[in-house]
Order: sequence, then structure tokens, then C-alpha cells
Amino acid sequence: MPHWPRAVLFDFDGVIVNSEPLHFRAFQEVLKREHIELSEHEYYEELIGYDDKNAIRHVFAKHNIPLAPGTFLRVMTKKTEGMMDLIRETPPHALSGVEEFVRGLWRNYPLAVCSGAVREEIEAMLEGVSLRDCFSTIVAAEDVTKGKPDPEGYLLTTQLVSEKMKLDKPLKPSDCLIVEDAPAVIRSVKKEGFPVLAVATSYPPSSLGEADWVVESLRPDEVRAKIPQLKLIV
Repeated sequence: MPHWPRAVLFDFDGVIVNSEPLHFRAFQEVLKREHIELSEHEYYEELIGYDDKNAIRHVFAKHNIPLAPGTFLRVMTKKTEGMMDLIRETPPHALSGVEEFVRGLWRNYPLAVCSGAVREEIEAMLEGVSLRDCFSTIVAAEDVTKGKPDPEGYLLTTQLVSEKMKLDKPLKPSDCLIVEDAPAVIRSVKKEGFPVLAVATSYPPSSLGEADWVVESLRPDEVRAKIPQLKLIV
């Protein structure tokens, strides 16, 4: 495909920054107040790939605890507050190769973030790793009605990037490259026709076989070896 990709869409947690340990701690604390114990194994096995809303629903359903609207709002609010406190206390670093990879792409492609995290968290962490200027579009948990692993967020991101590019014909999923780390999300976006580069930060390569390409990290030389047509300035 000539001039492919026309845009690159990134997941955030576990792809750009190593923020999953912070999300785990924030979830663990807020759920403890609801008399739910969340183990680290449970978080990494079951919740990565979910946005906050669906993660909360999953945990309450698993423990057979009714989730009233007021409880849901309280848990969401306290989780975000706890996460912001942790970001201020222990700012996460960009993952290996990410800064060079993102800056190597951004002059040649529109870049976007599509995350299950809330916007406040994404903005704070992007500022913390000095990459906020590289992403012209951010789609966060509050922007969609169906959170990850549903593909709605990536479809919306594609639409918004198309509008910013002022194209005569909107981008199709096949025009974009998604960078993801969660098998459930990879599976859902592949059904929509998105090509996917999977990075093995949260799951081993053996769990990411539904992606088109799998890398251990986003170091430019490693990605270029898999996708030589990417225009990377490094």
C-alpha cells in the first residue's frame, strides 16, 4: 500500500508509559474501601485492556456485588483522584525506545492516543515524559460510550484524525497503524480492519499472535526491522 500508514494511533498505558503499576495501586486502594480485595495477578490477568469503567464493572460482577450508580460514580472519582496523587508522587517514565520512536514519527505522520484512561491522567503523564506536543488527537475514556476492549475508541480516533487532516475521503481503519499491548483490544480492532503493531510490555509475545507485527520494545531499530516502510527520522 503506497504511503502507508497515513496515521499512527497509540494505546497509552503499557505502550507509551509504564503506568500499569500505578493503575493497579489506585484500583487496589479504592476497591479495598468497597470491601473488594484486588490482587496484582488478578489485575494483570483480567483488567489490562479494559478502560476504568469496564474494569470496575468487571470486578463488581465477578464478586457478585451490585453496582449502584452512586457507587460506580464514587469508585470512578476516587480511582482518578488516587491515580493523580500517584502520578504526582511517582511520575512514570516513557518505556524503552518510546521517546525516540514517537519523535521519529511525528514529523511524517499524524499521531494520536486512544486510551481507556481518563484525559486528566493521560495529559499529566504525557507532559511528564515531554511528549504532549507530538499528539494532535487524544481520545480518552470519557469520549466513548463503549470503552476498551470495544473498538469504538479507535474508530472515533480515526474519524477525528481525518477531520484534522481535512481529507476529501476519511481515513479507513486500513490506512492507520495501531500500537497496542492488550490481546483483547488487538482482537477487537483487527475485526475492524486495523493493522496492529503489538509491543510485548504487558503480555509475552506468545499472547500477541493476532497482531500483524510483534516487538519486544518500541526502539526504532527493532520496529524498523519489522515494518521497514515506516518513515522514521532518528
